[in-house]
Amino acid sequence: MNYQADLSKVSILLKTFLRDNYLYEAVAGIERVMPEVQMIICDDGEQNLKKLELYRRLEALGHVIILLVFDSGFGKKSNEGAAACKRPYLLIGSDDFDFNHAYVRQGVEKLVAVLDGAPPMVDVASGRVNGYPYEGWLDEKDGRVVERYIKFNQPKHANGVEYHLCNLTVNYSLIRSNILGPGKIQWDDDIKIGGGEHGAQFIKLQRAGHLVAYVPGVNIKEQEPKPTDPRYAIFRMRAGQQPDRPALKRLGVNEYVLFSGGVEKT
Repeated sequence: MNYQADLSKVSILLKTFLRDNYLYEAVAGIERVMPEVQMIICDDGEQNLKKLELYRRLEALGHVIILLVFDSGFGKKSNEGAAACKRPYLLIGSDDFDFNHAYVRQGVEKLVAVLDGAPPMVDVASGRVNGYPYEGWLDEKDGRVVERYIKFNQPKHANGVEYHLCNLTVNYSLIRSNILGPGKIQWDDDIKIGGGEHGAQFIKLQRAGHLVAYVPGVNIKEQEPKPTDPRYAIFRMRAGQQPDRPALKRLGVNEYVLFSGGVEKT
C-alpha cells in the first residue's frame, strides 16, 4: 500500500472488566506500535493503585479514561466510549487483543485507507479476529434475520486497498465517529452481555443505510491466557445463559439464524 494513512485520525475503544493483566498488555502494545492513536478506556471493574497510576499517566498523554459503575456492561461502555471520541475514526478494540505486532499497525492503516477513499455511506471497515471468517449479509424479512456469507467475487478498491462490501463482521471495526450517538447508531445501555447486541448493532447499521467493508489481510489475535479476577468467568458465563435476545427483540426480530444454521429465538 503506497497510501500514507494518518493514524492520528484514530481513537481506539478498549472496554475492560476485571482483566487487568490483559489490559496492561493491550495498552503496552498500542503505545509501542501505534503511539499516535488515542486510547479511550472504559472500565467498569474495580480499581487498584497500579491501574490508577497507569490511568493518570495515560490521561496526562491525552488518552481518555472513563470509570463506570461496577458491571455497567457492554452497551454502556460502548456508548460512553463513542461519546468521548473526538477524532474522525473509532476503532473497536478489546482489552484482550494483542496489539504488539507491526502487522496490527499495517492492518489499521488499511482500514483508514479504505474509509478515507471509499464512497459515502461506507462507514465501517473491519478485519478479523484470530483469522476467523465472519463476513456476511443480513437477510431480513418479516421479523426473521439470516446470516449469509459473502462470496468475495466483487472486490472494490480504495487508495489501493482491496475491500468487499457486506453488512456483518466481527467486532474489530473502524467506524466513522460521526455516525455514532443519540439519534444515530447506539448500543443498548442496559444490556450487559449476551443479549444479541452484536447482530443488533449491524442490523441498525443496515437499516440506517450504512455500508460495511471487510478488508482482507486485516487481523488481530487474542492474547495468550492470563490470570484474571476469579469473578470474571462467572460474569462472562451470562452470555450463554440468557434465555432471550432483548437487543434483537427491540428491533422487531423474532428469529435470528446464524451462519452455522443455529437459530436464536428472541
